[in-house]
Amino acid sequence: MRSKILRCRECALYSMKENCPKCGRPTSTTRPARYSPEDRYGKYRRALIQEAGEVAN
Repeated sequence: MRSKILRCRECALYSMKENCPKCGRPTSTTRPARYSPEDRYGKYRRALIQEAGEVAN
């Protein structure tokens, strides 16, 4: 699954555009969230993924 939010490496601005609106340089995808065994929102994220999968099928 590809992230929709992008980040400029030079000015650290987050955007959804291919080029940074501030400096004009290309943006790149962000890293995934860090894994934590104490994931407080994991239950909701898994439910959302499961619900989206059922709708797509």
